[in-house]
Amino acid sequence: MPAFASQLRSFLPVAERAADPRCALRSRLEQLVRESAESYHLLAFGKASLEMADEALLVLGARISGGVVTCVPERLGSLSPDRRAAFDAAKVEVLPADHPLATQRNVSAAMRVGEFVRSLADADHLLVLISGGGSAHLTLPAPGLSLEHLRDVTQLLNRAGCDIRELNTVRKHCEQLKGGRLAALCKARDVRVLVLSDVLGDPLDVISSGPFAPDPTTYSGALAILEDVDGWNRAPQIMQHLQRGERGELPETPKPGDPSLQSIATTVLGGNRQLVDALADHAASLNLPVVAKWYDTSGDADDIAERIAAFVRSHPAAAAPRVLIVGGEWTVNVGESSGMGGPSQHLALALAIGFAGTTSAALVYSSDGIDGPTDGAGAIVDGDTLSAATGAGLDPRTSLANRDSHSLFAVLHARGATHLRPGPTGTNVNHVAVVLF
Repeated sequence: MPAFASQLRSFLPVAERAADPRCALRSRLEQLVRESAESYHLLAFGKASLEMADEALLVLGARISGGVVTCVPERLGSLSPDRRAAFDAAKVEVLPADHPLATQRNVSAAMRVGEFVRSLADADHLLVLISGGGSAHLTLPAPGLSLEHLRDVTQLLNRAGCDIRELNTVRKHCEQLKGGRLAALCKARDVRVLVLSDVLGDPLDVISSGPFAPDPTTYSGALAILEDVDGWNRAPQIMQHLQRGERGELPETPKPGDPSLQSIATTVLGGNRQLVDALADHAASLNLPVVAKWYDTSGDADDIAERIAAFVRSHPAAAAPRVLIVGGEWTVNVGESSGMGGPSQHLALALAIGFAGTTSAALVYSSDGIDGPTDGAGAIVDGDTLSAATGAGLDPRTSLANRDSHSLFAVLHARGATHLRPGPTGTNVNHVAVVLF
Protein backbone atom coordinates (compact mmCIF):
# COMPACT_ATOMS: atom_id res chain seq x y z
CA MET A 1 0.00 0.00 0.00
CA PRO A 2 1.38 3.45 -0.84
CA ALA A 3 2.57 5.06 2.39
CA PHE A 4 0.16 7.99 2.42
CA ALA A 5 -3.04 6.09 1.58
CA SER A 6 -3.78 5.63 5.29
CA GLN A 7 -4.10 9.43 5.63
CA LEU A 8 -7.37 9.20 3.74
CA ARG A 9 -9.05 7.46 6.67
CA SER A 10 -8.84 10.68 8.68
CA PHE A 11 -11.11 12.41 6.15
CA LEU A 12 -14.08 10.12 6.86
CA PRO A 13 -15.02 11.47 10.33
CA VAL A 14 -14.58 15.00 8.96
CA ALA A 15 -17.05 14.23 6.19
CA GLU A 16 -19.49 12.75 8.70
CA ARG A 17 -19.31 15.82 10.94
CA ALA A 18 -19.65 18.24 8.02
CA ALA A 19 -22.86 16.51 6.94
CA ASP A 20 -24.32 16.48 10.47
CA PRO A 21 -27.88 17.85 10.13
CA ARG A 22 -28.01 19.08 13.73
CA CYS A 23 -25.04 21.39 13.26
CA ALA A 24 -26.49 22.81 10.06
CA LEU A 25 -29.85 23.48 11.69
CA ARG A 26 -28.97 24.74 15.16
CA SER A 27 -27.89 28.30 14.39
CA ARG A 28 -30.95 28.93 12.20
CA LEU A 29 -33.29 27.68 14.92
CA GLU A 30 -31.58 29.91 17.48
CA GLN A 31 -32.07 32.83 15.10
CA LEU A 32 -35.75 31.93 14.81
CA VAL A 33 -36.06 32.04 18.60
CA ARG A 34 -34.58 35.53 18.64
CA GLU A 35 -36.80 36.78 15.82
CA SER A 36 -40.17 35.35 16.84
CA ALA A 37 -42.12 34.43 19.96
CA GLU A 38 -44.64 32.31 18.06
CA SER A 39 -45.38 28.64 18.59
CA TYR A 40 -44.93 26.37 15.59
CA HIS A 41 -46.45 23.19 14.31
CA LEU A 42 -43.67 20.92 13.05
CA LEU A 43 -43.32 18.91 9.86
CA ALA A 44 -40.10 17.03 8.98
CA PHE A 45 -39.37 14.53 6.22
CA GLY A 46 -36.30 13.05 4.57
CA LYS A 47 -33.32 11.03 5.73
CA ALA A 48 -32.31 13.58 8.38
CA SER A 49 -35.84 14.24 9.58
CA LEU A 50 -35.53 12.58 12.99
CA GLU A 51 -32.33 14.41 13.93
CA MET A 52 -33.62 17.72 12.58
CA ALA A 53 -36.94 17.38 14.40
CA ASP A 54 -35.18 16.45 17.63
CA GLU A 55 -32.95 19.50 17.33
CA ALA A 56 -36.05 21.66 16.83
CA LEU A 57 -37.54 20.23 20.01
CA LEU A 58 -34.31 20.88 21.90
CA VAL A 59 -34.07 24.51 20.76
CA LEU A 60 -37.75 25.51 20.60
CA GLY A 61 -39.01 23.32 23.43
CA ALA A 62 -42.60 24.03 24.40
CA ARG A 63 -43.02 26.29 21.39
CA ILE A 64 -43.52 23.17 19.25
CA SER A 65 -47.23 22.43 19.37
CA GLY A 66 -47.69 19.13 17.59
CA GLY A 67 -46.49 17.82 14.29
CA VAL A 68 -45.59 14.92 12.03
CA VAL A 69 -42.17 13.44 11.24
CA THR A 70 -41.48 10.75 8.64
CA CYS A 71 -38.45 8.67 9.51
CA VAL A 72 -36.26 5.98 7.99
CA PRO A 73 -37.15 3.04 10.29
CA GLU A 74 -33.52 2.17 11.04
CA ARG A 75 -33.03 5.62 12.58
CA LEU A 76 -35.70 5.18 15.24
CA GLY A 77 -33.28 3.24 17.41
CA SER A 78 -30.97 6.24 17.55
CA LEU A 79 -33.43 8.14 19.77
CA SER A 80 -32.87 7.69 23.49
CA PRO A 81 -35.97 6.97 25.61
CA ASP A 82 -35.98 10.50 27.06
CA ARG A 83 -35.81 12.07 23.60
CA ARG A 84 -38.62 9.82 22.34
CA ALA A 85 -40.61 10.99 25.37
CA ALA A 86 -39.97 14.58 24.27
CA PHE A 87 -41.62 13.82 20.91
CA ASP A 88 -44.60 12.31 22.70
CA ALA A 89 -44.89 15.27 25.09
CA ALA A 90 -44.90 17.71 22.14
CA LYS A 91 -47.54 15.57 20.35
CA VAL A 92 -45.20 15.02 17.41
CA GLU A 93 -46.02 11.81 15.54
CA VAL A 94 -43.11 9.77 14.16
CA LEU A 95 -44.10 7.68 11.15
CA PRO A 96 -41.87 5.10 9.42
CA ALA A 97 -41.06 5.63 5.74
CA ASP A 98 -38.61 3.65 3.62
CA HIS A 99 -35.86 4.77 1.23
CA PRO A 100 -34.88 4.66 -1.62
CA LEU A 101 -37.91 2.74 -2.91
CA ALA A 102 -41.22 3.70 -1.37
CA THR A 103 -43.43 1.10 0.33
CA GLN A 104 -47.03 1.13 1.47
CA ARG A 105 -46.00 2.70 4.75
CA ASN A 106 -44.56 5.64 2.79
CA VAL A 107 -47.98 6.09 1.20
CA SER A 108 -49.62 5.92 4.63
CA ALA A 109 -47.14 8.46 6.01
CA ALA A 110 -47.68 10.79 3.04
CA MET A 111 -51.44 10.60 3.49
CA ARG A 112 -51.04 11.57 7.15
CA VAL A 113 -48.75 14.47 6.18
CA GLY A 114 -51.39 15.73 3.77
CA GLU A 115 -54.09 15.49 6.46
CA PHE A 116 -51.90 17.32 8.97
CA VAL A 117 -51.12 20.19 6.61
CA ARG A 118 -54.77 20.53 5.58
CA SER A 119 -55.77 20.75 9.25
CA LEU A 120 -53.77 23.93 9.90
CA ALA A 121 -55.74 27.15 10.29
CA ASP A 122 -55.08 30.66 8.97
CA ALA A 123 -53.59 31.79 12.28
CA ASP A 124 -51.14 28.88 12.57
CA HIS A 125 -47.38 28.89 12.07
CA LEU A 126 -45.63 25.91 10.47
CA LEU A 127 -41.96 24.94 10.64
CA VAL A 128 -40.95 22.55 7.85
CA LEU A 129 -37.63 20.66 7.94
CA ILE A 130 -36.63 19.05 4.63
CA SER A 131 -33.67 16.79 3.88
CA GLY A 132 -32.59 14.46 1.11
CA GLY A 133 -34.82 11.44 0.63
CA GLY A 134 -38.00 13.43 1.11
CA SER A 135 -39.21 12.45 -2.36
CA ALA A 136 -39.53 8.81 -1.30
CA HIS A 137 -41.05 9.73 2.06
CA LEU A 138 -43.85 11.80 0.53
CA THR A 139 -44.92 9.21 -2.04
CA LEU A 140 -48.65 9.55 -2.71
CA PRO A 141 -49.76 8.38 -6.18
CA ALA A 142 -52.05 10.56 -8.25
CA PRO A 143 -55.59 9.15 -8.71
CA GLY A 144 -55.50 6.30 -11.18
CA LEU A 145 -51.87 5.39 -10.43
CA SER A 146 -50.55 2.86 -7.91
CA LEU A 147 -47.50 2.57 -5.70
CA GLU A 148 -46.20 -0.15 -8.01
CA HIS A 149 -46.49 2.19 -10.99
CA LEU A 150 -44.37 4.77 -9.16
CA ARG A 151 -41.82 2.22 -7.96
CA ASP A 152 -41.44 0.78 -11.46
CA VAL A 153 -40.97 4.16 -13.12
CA THR A 154 -38.46 5.22 -10.44
CA GLN A 155 -36.41 2.09 -11.05
CA LEU A 156 -36.67 2.58 -14.82
CA LEU A 157 -35.32 6.13 -14.61
CA ASN A 158 -32.60 5.20 -12.12
CA ARG A 159 -31.37 2.27 -14.17
CA ALA A 160 -31.30 4.47 -17.27
CA GLY A 161 -28.93 6.87 -15.48
CA CYS A 162 -31.39 9.79 -15.39
CA ASP A 163 -30.36 12.59 -13.04
CA ILE A 164 -32.36 13.78 -10.05
CA ARG A 165 -33.92 16.68 -11.97
CA GLU A 166 -35.33 14.31 -14.58
CA LEU A 167 -36.49 11.81 -11.99
CA ASN A 168 -38.24 14.45 -9.89
CA THR A 169 -39.83 16.12 -12.92
CA VAL A 170 -41.67 12.85 -13.51
CA ARG A 171 -42.47 12.34 -9.82
CA LYS A 172 -43.95 15.83 -9.48
CA HIS A 173 -46.45 15.07 -12.23
CA CYS A 174 -47.48 11.63 -10.99
CA GLU A 175 -48.13 12.38 -7.33
CA GLN A 176 -50.29 14.47 -5.02
CA LEU A 177 -47.84 16.30 -2.71
CA LYS A 178 -44.78 17.10 -4.80
CA GLY A 179 -44.05 20.15 -6.95
CA GLY A 180 -45.63 22.71 -4.61
CA ARG A 181 -48.83 20.71 -4.19
CA LEU A 182 -48.32 20.21 -0.44
CA ALA A 183 -47.85 23.95 0.07
CA ALA A 184 -51.05 24.59 -1.85
CA LEU A 185 -52.93 22.55 0.78
CA CYS A 186 -51.62 24.72 3.63
CA LYS A 187 -53.68 27.64 4.99
CA ALA A 188 -51.11 28.67 7.66
CA ARG A 189 -50.18 32.33 7.31
CA ASP A 190 -46.50 31.73 8.17
CA VAL A 191 -44.56 28.75 6.80
CA ARG A 192 -40.82 28.58 7.50
CA VAL A 193 -39.07 25.95 5.39
CA LEU A 194 -35.50 24.95 6.30
CA VAL A 195 -33.75 22.74 3.75
CA LEU A 196 -30.66 20.55 3.92
CA SER A 197 -29.86 20.18 0.23
CA ASP A 198 -28.99 16.92 -1.51
CA VAL A 199 -29.13 18.41 -5.01
CA LEU A 200 -26.26 20.23 -6.71
CA GLY A 201 -26.92 23.95 -7.00
CA ASP A 202 -29.68 23.74 -4.33
CA PRO A 203 -32.72 24.12 -6.65
CA LEU A 204 -35.73 24.28 -4.33
CA ASP A 205 -38.09 22.70 -6.85
CA VAL A 206 -35.86 19.61 -7.11
CA ILE A 207 -34.84 18.99 -3.47
CA SER A 208 -37.30 16.34 -2.21
CA SER A 209 -39.32 17.15 -5.37
CA GLY A 210 -40.15 20.62 -4.03
CA PRO A 211 -43.36 20.04 -2.03
CA PHE A 212 -43.21 23.65 -0.76
CA ALA A 213 -41.67 25.25 -3.86
CA PRO A 214 -43.10 26.56 -7.13
CA ASP A 215 -42.53 24.12 -9.97
CA PRO A 216 -41.28 25.33 -13.37
CA THR A 217 -41.54 21.86 -14.95
CA THR A 218 -44.52 20.55 -16.91
CA TYR A 219 -46.37 17.41 -17.90
CA SER A 220 -44.89 17.82 -21.38
CA GLY A 221 -41.37 17.83 -19.98
CA ALA A 222 -42.04 14.74 -17.88
CA LEU A 223 -43.51 12.98 -20.91
CA ALA A 224 -40.42 13.75 -23.00
CA ILE A 225 -38.11 12.35 -20.29
CA LEU A 226 -39.97 9.04 -20.21
CA GLU A 227 -40.20 8.82 -23.98
CA ASP A 228 -36.39 8.87 -24.10
CA VAL A 229 -36.21 5.74 -21.90
CA ASP A 230 -38.82 3.67 -23.78
CA GLY A 231 -41.62 4.76 -21.46
CA TRP A 232 -44.49 3.59 -23.68
CA ASN A 233 -43.26 0.01 -23.40
CA ARG A 234 -41.86 0.16 -19.86
CA ALA A 235 -44.33 2.45 -18.04
CA PRO A 236 -47.49 2.75 -20.16
CA GLN A 237 -49.83 3.75 -17.29
CA ILE A 238 -47.52 6.59 -16.29
CA MET A 239 -47.26 7.72 -19.91
CA GLN A 240 -51.03 7.77 -20.27
CA HIS A 241 -51.34 9.82 -17.08
CA LEU A 242 -48.74 12.34 -18.27
CA GLN A 243 -50.41 12.56 -21.66
CA ARG A 244 -53.71 13.45 -19.97
CA GLY A 245 -51.89 16.21 -18.09
CA GLU A 246 -50.31 17.48 -21.29
CA ARG A 247 -53.79 17.74 -22.83
CA GLY A 248 -54.95 19.86 -19.89
CA GLU A 249 -57.20 17.20 -18.38
CA LEU A 250 -55.25 17.28 -15.09
CA PRO A 251 -54.21 20.34 -13.07
CA GLU A 252 -50.59 21.48 -13.41
CA THR A 253 -48.31 21.94 -10.41
CA PRO A 254 -48.25 25.45 -8.85
CA LYS A 255 -45.95 27.71 -10.85
CA PRO A 256 -43.77 30.69 -9.76
CA GLY A 257 -46.03 33.52 -8.64
CA ASP A 258 -48.88 31.22 -7.63
CA PRO A 259 -50.77 32.93 -4.76
CA SER A 260 -51.07 29.65 -2.83
CA LEU A 261 -47.30 29.84 -2.15
CA GLN A 262 -47.11 33.43 -0.89
CA SER A 263 -46.78 32.46 2.79
CA ILE A 264 -43.71 30.27 2.20
CA ALA A 265 -40.25 31.46 3.33
CA THR A 266 -37.43 29.03 2.52
CA THR A 267 -33.81 28.90 3.72
CA VAL A 268 -31.16 26.44 2.48
CA LEU A 269 -29.04 25.37 5.46
CA GLY A 270 -26.22 23.65 3.62
CA GLY A 271 -25.23 21.03 1.09
CA ASN A 272 -22.40 19.43 -0.82
CA ARG A 273 -20.29 22.58 -1.18
CA GLN A 274 -19.97 22.89 2.58
CA LEU A 275 -18.83 19.27 2.71
CA VAL A 276 -16.12 19.90 0.10
CA ASP A 277 -14.91 23.00 1.97
CA ALA A 278 -14.71 21.11 5.29
CA LEU A 279 -12.56 18.41 3.68
CA ALA A 280 -10.30 21.07 2.15
CA ASP A 281 -9.86 22.65 5.59
CA HIS A 282 -8.92 19.26 7.00
CA ALA A 283 -6.34 18.74 4.26
CA ALA A 284 -4.83 22.12 5.12
CA SER A 285 -4.65 21.11 8.79
CA LEU A 286 -2.56 18.10 7.70
CA ASN A 287 -0.30 20.36 5.61
CA LEU A 288 -1.55 18.69 2.45
CA PRO A 289 -1.79 21.24 -0.38
CA VAL A 290 -5.19 21.28 -2.07
CA VAL A 291 -4.49 21.53 -5.79
CA ALA A 292 -8.16 21.87 -6.73
CA LYS A 293 -11.72 21.66 -5.44
CA TRP A 294 -14.33 20.49 -7.92
CA TYR A 295 -17.81 21.61 -6.92
CA ASP A 296 -21.11 20.39 -8.38
CA THR A 297 -19.53 17.52 -10.32
CA SER A 298 -22.19 15.44 -12.01
CA GLY A 299 -22.44 12.79 -14.67
CA ASP A 300 -21.53 9.18 -15.29
CA ALA A 301 -19.17 7.72 -12.68
CA ASP A 302 -16.92 6.18 -15.36
CA ASP A 303 -16.52 9.56 -17.07
CA ILE A 304 -15.72 11.27 -13.76
CA ALA A 305 -13.13 8.59 -12.97
CA GLU A 306 -11.45 9.27 -16.32
CA ARG A 307 -11.44 13.04 -15.60
CA ILE A 308 -9.85 12.47 -12.19
CA ALA A 309 -7.22 10.09 -13.56
CA ALA A 310 -6.38 12.53 -16.36
CA PHE A 311 -6.05 15.38 -13.86
CA VAL A 312 -3.68 13.32 -11.72
CA ARG A 313 -1.60 12.31 -14.76
CA SER A 314 -1.33 15.95 -15.82
CA HIS A 315 0.66 16.79 -12.68
CA PRO A 316 4.31 15.76 -12.42
CA ALA A 317 5.35 13.46 -9.61
CA ALA A 318 6.03 15.19 -6.30
CA ALA A 319 7.88 14.21 -3.15
CA ALA A 320 4.86 14.90 -0.93
CA PRO A 321 1.19 14.15 -1.66
CA ARG A 322 -1.27 16.73 -2.93
CA VAL A 323 -5.04 16.67 -2.75
CA LEU A 324 -7.90 16.95 -5.21
CA ILE A 325 -11.37 17.14 -3.63
CA VAL A 326 -14.39 16.35 -5.78
CA GLY A 327 -17.95 16.93 -4.63
CA GLY A 328 -21.07 16.12 -6.56
CA GLU A 329 -23.60 13.55 -7.65
CA TRP A 330 -22.37 10.81 -9.94
CA THR A 331 -24.56 8.20 -11.54
CA VAL A 332 -24.27 4.71 -13.03
CA ASN A 333 -26.30 3.48 -15.98
CA VAL A 334 -27.11 0.01 -14.68
CA GLY A 335 -29.04 -1.14 -17.73
CA GLU A 336 -29.93 -4.82 -17.44
CA SER A 337 -27.01 -5.64 -15.14
CA SER A 338 -27.78 -7.68 -12.03
CA GLY A 339 -24.62 -6.61 -10.20
CA MET A 340 -24.64 -5.04 -6.73
CA GLY A 341 -23.13 -1.61 -6.31
CA GLY A 342 -23.73 2.10 -6.27
CA PRO A 343 -22.24 5.27 -7.75
CA SER A 344 -19.52 5.82 -5.13
CA GLN A 345 -18.40 2.19 -5.03
CA HIS A 346 -18.39 2.17 -8.82
CA LEU A 347 -16.30 5.34 -8.96
CA ALA A 348 -13.89 3.90 -6.39
CA LEU A 349 -13.43 0.73 -8.44
CA ALA A 350 -12.88 2.72 -11.63
CA LEU A 351 -10.21 4.80 -9.84
CA ALA A 352 -8.55 1.65 -8.49
CA ILE A 353 -8.13 0.47 -12.07
CA GLY A 354 -6.92 3.89 -13.22
CA PHE A 355 -4.43 4.23 -10.34
CA ALA A 356 -2.95 0.72 -10.69
CA GLY A 357 0.78 0.70 -10.05
CA THR A 358 0.92 4.37 -8.98
CA THR A 359 1.19 6.07 -5.59
CA SER A 360 -2.23 7.70 -5.98
CA ALA A 361 -5.08 6.88 -3.62
CA ALA A 362 -8.68 7.96 -3.14
CA LEU A 363 -11.51 7.89 -0.64
CA VAL A 364 -14.94 7.91 -2.31
CA TYR A 365 -17.92 8.33 -0.01
CA SER A 366 -21.69 8.72 -0.17
CA SER A 367 -22.74 10.95 2.71
CA ASP A 368 -25.94 9.05 3.46
CA GLY A 369 -23.87 6.04 4.53
CA ILE A 370 -25.41 3.73 1.94
CA ASP A 371 -24.60 3.62 -1.75
CA GLY A 372 -27.28 2.32 -4.08
CA PRO A 373 -29.22 -0.71 -2.79
CA THR A 374 -26.27 -1.88 -0.65
CA ASP A 375 -24.81 -1.48 2.83
CA GLY A 376 -21.66 0.10 1.37
CA ALA A 377 -21.00 3.83 1.20
CA GLY A 378 -17.85 3.77 -0.91
CA ALA A 379 -14.26 2.63 -0.50
CA ILE A 380 -10.64 3.65 -0.08
CA VAL A 381 -8.50 2.52 -3.02
CA ASP A 382 -4.90 2.96 -4.08
CA GLY A 383 -2.32 1.78 -6.57
CA ASP A 384 -2.28 -1.71 -5.06
CA THR A 385 -6.03 -2.36 -5.05
CA LEU A 386 -6.11 -3.81 -8.55
CA SER A 387 -3.35 -6.35 -7.82
CA ALA A 388 -4.98 -7.22 -4.47
CA ALA A 389 -8.23 -7.96 -6.28
CA THR A 390 -6.63 -10.14 -8.94
CA GLY A 391 -4.66 -11.91 -6.21
CA ALA A 392 -7.99 -12.74 -4.55
CA GLY A 393 -9.22 -14.34 -7.77
CA LEU A 394 -11.37 -11.36 -8.77
CA ASP A 395 -11.58 -9.62 -12.12
CA PRO A 396 -12.00 -5.87 -11.38
CA ARG A 397 -12.67 -4.88 -14.99
CA THR A 398 -15.43 -7.47 -15.30
CA SER A 399 -16.86 -6.33 -11.96
CA LEU A 400 -16.86 -2.75 -13.24
CA ALA A 401 -18.55 -3.71 -16.50
CA ASN A 402 -21.15 -5.74 -14.58
CA ARG A 403 -21.81 -2.88 -12.12
CA ASP A 404 -20.79 -5.29 -9.34
CA SER A 405 -18.45 -3.09 -7.29
CA HIS A 406 -20.04 -3.97 -3.94
CA SER A 407 -19.35 -7.68 -4.33
CA LEU A 408 -15.70 -7.02 -5.15
CA PHE A 409 -15.11 -4.63 -2.24
CA ALA A 410 -16.88 -6.98 0.17
CA VAL A 411 -14.30 -9.66 -0.64
CA LEU A 412 -11.39 -7.24 -0.36
CA HIS A 413 -12.72 -5.88 2.93
CA ALA A 414 -12.44 -9.35 4.42
CA ARG A 415 -8.76 -9.27 3.39
CA GLY A 416 -7.98 -5.93 5.06
CA ALA A 417 -8.97 -3.39 2.43
CA THR A 418 -11.29 -0.52 3.36
CA HIS A 419 -14.86 -0.92 2.21
CA LEU A 420 -16.76 1.98 3.81
CA ARG A 421 -19.88 0.61 5.51
CA PRO A 422 -20.97 3.04 8.26
CA GLY A 423 -24.68 2.34 7.84
CA PRO A 424 -27.34 5.03 7.33
CA THR A 425 -26.06 8.36 8.63
CA GLY A 426 -29.42 10.08 8.79
CA THR A 427 -28.52 12.67 6.18
CA ASN A 428 -27.64 13.09 2.53
CA VAL A 429 -25.55 15.85 0.98
CA ASN A 430 -24.43 13.88 -2.06
CA HIS A 431 -21.03 12.32 -2.72
CA VAL A 432 -17.41 13.28 -2.27
CA ALA A 433 -14.03 11.96 -3.38
CA VAL A 434 -10.69 12.86 -1.79
CA VAL A 435 -7.73 12.02 -4.04
CA LEU A 436 -4.13 12.00 -2.84
CA PHE A 437 -1.46 11.92 -5.53
